[in-house]
Formats: sequence, structure tokens, C-alpha cells
Amino acid sequence: MSLLLPLGAFAAILAAVTFGGAVVAAALLPPGSTFKPERWSWGFVVGMSLVAAQAAATVALGVTPGWIPTVGLFAMAAALGLRARLREIGSDAAPQSRRAAVLSVLLVALLASGVLFYLLRALTEPMWSNDFLAIWGLKGKTLFLAKRFPAGVLAPSLYAFSHPEYPLGLPLIYAGAASLLNRWDDHALALLFPFFQVATLAVLFGWLRRRGISWPVPLAAAALLSQLEPLYSGFLTGMAEVPLSCLFLLFGTAYSDCLDETDTGARRRLAVASFLSAALKNEGLLLAAAGAVGAMAARRSVRWRVAAACALPALAVFGLTRVVSRGATPRDFDLAFLGSRIGELPARLAESLRVGFAEGFRPAWPILACLALLFAAGRRTPFADRLLGLAAVCLVVYVSIPALAVLGPTWLVRTTLPRTAVALAPLVAAGLAGRLRD
Repeated sequence: MSLLLPLGAFAAILAAVTFGGAVVAAALLPPGSTFKPERWSWGFVVGMSLVAAQAAATVALGVTPGWIPTVGLFAMAAALGLRARLREIGSDAAPQSRRAAVLSVLLVALLASGVLFYLLRALTEPMWSNDFLAIWGLKGKTLFLAKRFPAGVLAPSLYAFSHPEYPLGLPLIYAGAASLLNRWDDHALALLFPFFQVATLAVLFGWLRRRGISWPVPLAAAALLSQLEPLYSGFLTGMAEVPLSCLFLLFGTAYSDCLDETDTGARRRLAVASFLSAALKNEGLLLAAAGAVGAMAARRSVRWRVAAACALPALAVFGLTRVVSRGATPRDFDLAFLGSRIGELPARLAESLRVGFAEGFRPAWPILACLALLFAAGRRTPFADRLLGLAAVCLVVYVSIPALAVLGPTWLVRTTLPRTAVALAPLVAAGLAGRLRD
């Protein structure tokens, strides 16, 4: 019973935050049923971003965090969002076939079971993973209890393991949510992650339907993704990969919409997704760079504006992170391998690739084979292939970057590659499903 009360309270808080964020999202997505699933996803993400912004502002200003500054911030954001709201547009969504009704029921049941299973995995016990305790949770608790940024509290000489150079998006979410709950409860706060899962599934389904993918492919994609235990696991609950996978999908869908000029809000969504992805984890900077380069290479009149929407918000986050972290730099990598020790780089890169494909991806070979078959079964679809391109660029970097690791490529591959790679799953799911267009 002691857990049910804070869980119920936090669920109500998250629902209220989602409704408030959906009002603000009027400036990002046109009204109407076409964007409805995506609107609720964006509503949750925007709402939690405002909660994090409240935490950052109150810490910076020395104001007590809580409901009053949060409601004030939401009110101002809602007023601006409604003032800049978009007009409704049409849809190219394919109609549902009556013959697919039974299959749809089965897929909904599969999707619901995936959400339920992750809910159980996430809430069985307080968040316990190593990176939650040493990085994300430690910084969130510091922000909430000390009401100061971690760089001013956690001495680098003692807390270098907490990665002072990491952006503070997730710790600020924790601190802001805890201020609304009026307590630090790392068991109740775990409910954030099933909410991020549902937001990811909703935007996956909604975007595929909006881009004209017929039933039951979008529902099947969401149902299968919900069952991806390597991503939606108890271990990753509390770490950045689950929310990052959601933001990566929001970035990818907005990026493709921008290049196709589907609606006037696409560039706004892309800029917001770029900012939030970079604020959550350094991998967001990589995605923004990949998007900017891809946009500049595209034969589109809007390519420079799309590239700017990708790059500028992420660069702003990078600058803010450098200031807040007091210039902390990554300690896991030695850039001398790109300079004075470049002669060692080929051997280290070969080791990184060998260990990555022989060990990091060994358990996933059956899944990768199925994905390759799905890719071959589809056909060239530019709006979907762009998402696969973004995922491919990120994966190549993930496999290669351990070559620069101070403790050696094998160490970094074994400790980070599987969980960072699995965060690309929603992008891959959307890309492959989009290729199955009639």
C-alpha cells in the first residue's frame, strides 16, 4: 500500500503534465484527428521538458521548486503555444480494411501485453541499474535535495565516475518530477519510463498512419516494438536509453516531415527534438549532426533550413552544458589516437569492430536477420529510408568510437554498445515499416 499511494499520485501528475503539454504542442502539430496519436506523444515529451525547465530555472534562480513555478511556466507556454497554433491540414492515411479487424484486435492485445510487461519490469523494485545510481539518479537527487547544479556539489576528484560532462536533461526531469511529488521516491519515479514507452509507440503508430501506411502494418510495428525486452527492461529503467529512443524517433519523423514539407510545424518539431535529444545524452549531438549533413546533401530547396533546425538547437545545448558543467570534458576517450598516436588507430578500430560484431551483436543475430528480410521485402520509400539512414550512421559511429577508449575498445564495446544500439530500435522500426507501403 505504501507504494500504491505515491504511484497513484505520480500517475496523476504525469497525466496532468501530458494534458498541459498537449496544449503547448498546438504550436508544433496541426489540429485534427490525423495528428492525434503524435499529439499525445509530443504532449508528454513537451510537458516533461517544461517540468525539467522548471527545475533548471528554480535551481539557477535560487527559488523553491514545486507546483507554483511549474503551473506558471505551463500557463506561459500554453499561452504562447495557442498563439502560435497551426492550421488543420488533410491526411493521406490509408483507410482500415474490415478484413483486418480481427488481426487488429490481436495486435492490440500484443501491444497491451508489451506495455503491461514493461510496467511490471519497471515497477517491481526501485530503479537499481549502475548508471542510474552513479550518474542519472545521483545528479537528479543532488538537484532536488541540494538545489544546486551537480558541478557545484560533486567534486570532480571524487565523482568523476558520474560523468560531469553529460547533459542534465534526465536528472532535471527527475528533480522536477520529485518537486511535484514533494519527495524523492526512486520507486515511483520509475513510472516515467513506461510513459516514455507508450509515447514512443503512439508516435510510431501515428506517424506511419499519417504517412499513408495501411493497416495493420503500423499497429504491428508498434506491437512488436513493445515486446523488445532489451530496450524495455528493468536494467535500462532509470537510464537514458528509453527516453532517448523516444526522442530519436521524434527527431527522425520530424526530420523526414521537414524534407517533404508535410506541414508548417515540421521544422518546429525538428528543432525541439534536436534540442531535447542533445539535452538528454551526448548521442543526441551525433543524431543532430547526421541530420544536418543528410539535409545538406538532399536535393531539396529547404535543405539549409532543415540543416539549421537540426544543428543549431543541439549546439545551443552543447554550449549550455559546457557552462553548467564548468567545462568538464569526457574522460573515457583519448583524442591522441586521432593525432600523435594515430598509427595505433587501425588496430584499435579493427578490435572494436571485431568485438562489436562477434560479441556485442551476437545475441541479436536472429533479430538482425529478420530485419534484413523485412528490409529486402520492402521497397524504396524516401520518407522511411531517411530514418534508416540516421540509424545506420549512428550505429557505425557506436561501433567505431570505442577505438578511442582510454581503457581499450573491448571494454567500451562490452559495457555500452548493446544498450546504446538498442535505443535506435524505434527509428529502425519506423523505417522498415514505412518501406512496406502498398
